Amino acid sequence: MYSPRKKVLWFAIVSRIAILILQTIFNALIPDHRADAFKRPLNSAEKVGSLWDHIIYFLFNGLTRWDGEYFLHIAKHGYTYENTIAFYPLYPALIRIVAIVLTKIFPVLNSQSTMIVAATLINFACFVKSTLILYDLTVYVFQNTVTAYKAAILYCINPASIFFTAIYSESMFAYLTFYIMLGGMKYTSTIYFPLALSILTRSNGIVNMGFPIYFGLKNLCNSMAKEIAKHKGKRKMLCIFKVITLKNCFTILSTIIISLSPLFLLQIYNYIKFCTPTHNKSLLPVHILQYATENNLILPGMTGSIWCNATIPLAYSYVQQTYWNVGFLRYYQFKQIPNFILACPILFIMLQCIKEFACEYKDELYLLGLFNSKRKNGNNTKVKKYPISMFVFVVHGLFLTVVCLFFTHIQVSTRLLASASPLLYWYCALIMSHRYIDHIDLRYENEENIYSKWKVFFLTQEQYTLQDKLVLFYFIGYTIIGCLLFSNFLPWT
Repeated sequence: MYSPRKKVLWFAIVSRIAILILQTIFNALIPDHRADAFKRPLNSAEKVGSLWDHIIYFLFNGLTRWDGEYFLHIAKHGYTYENTIAFYPLYPALIRIVAIVLTKIFPVLNSQSTMIVAATLINFACFVKSTLILYDLTVYVFQNTVTAYKAAILYCINPASIFFTAIYSESMFAYLTFYIMLGGMKYTSTIYFPLALSILTRSNGIVNMGFPIYFGLKNLCNSMAKEIAKHKGKRKMLCIFKVITLKNCFTILSTIIISLSPLFLLQIYNYIKFCTPTHNKSLLPVHILQYATENNLILPGMTGSIWCNATIPLAYSYVQQTYWNVGFLRYYQFKQIPNFILACPILFIMLQCIKEFACEYKDELYLLGLFNSKRKNGNNTKVKKYPISMFVFVVHGLFLTVVCLFFTHIQVSTRLLASASPLLYWYCALIMSHRYIDHIDLRYENEENIYSKWKVFFLTQEQYTLQDKLVLFYFIGYTIIGCLLFSNFLPWT
């Protein structure tokens, strides 16, 4: 018999292999689209490779499209152009480190092949780990293995699946984010470390700071409530309150300072490299300089950028606005209607989940989930769909959804939300859990499937409601179409 967690592990592995096979087939069958996008400049030695290099390109080249080109370029050459600042350093740095190790093991591969393999291995490992952590997080929040099992399985076929396997930072960010969420709930003392890493992985990693802050405040409230019950009416209570408050505030403040320190150092690095004339352009390879000339790109040390002279010289927002036209309502154009349609399903799911939670706890929202409500409704106690512990996740999801709606390129919503918020998986898992079997061993599978590591709930249900079909059509449909379009340099979410 396989436990739900073990089945989740196997399905996470199988789903990644399936994505790799799909993108290879689609990339081999369909000619690549000539997209007007950044393509990493390669020198002649990198373009000509051995038979093993050709095999690597055939199997995994479909994973290098769009932002993957930037990540591979940064991993190889660092931040050579101003527009590369939009991509945070942790993921490409890790690619470079793993590639160095692989070069010692497989010296027959050239540097580009080694980095492609390194990036693929990193994403594979991060995805499997993120799946297991999402399962553990869901068990912790819902106290229910059924919801956890179904949420984790749905995560494995999520609508942005291709981006979790391609050379993008989604898998690493999801792994770190889910770890921070679970660690925050458990009051892990070293939460600042994964938090700092998530901030160095993606720009929206800074939003993850809300979790240790929130759970730190919740711990403070719980500690005070216990002391009130224990020392009621005693003068000693005031002194205890001060100690508890100082201790918790110090923990929260130190977490914020430590986790933000790497980001602060990154801003200094960007300023020194691009805003001071100390960098020697002659150190860059010829093909890098030639690509900059052909495409009008700003090199380090040119000191001509507007952001360098700003009161607070932050490069990220300037680069996003200048090179990607990111800003408030800038994407609200008639020609972008197809992209709005692509993003509609995930935005609808997120808003529906947030709405349902708010309706269930409309009389308790003022407590911010920090205290347990003692309101009693007599004998008409209604079993609620969502636990109150979801409050911080709902606020987090609402903030990201608003950002997606009004600030980012709308089609990015699918992969941004799929890698940053568990609400998508929780909501869909709950609406697909309409039928439970009383026997504890049969609650998540039929009897036949309990003994199989390969079969999962959505492939073997006896009956499918309309909601089930819509969810599966959305998840599986976007997964297959995404593999087809992305691997051939065609626009996707």
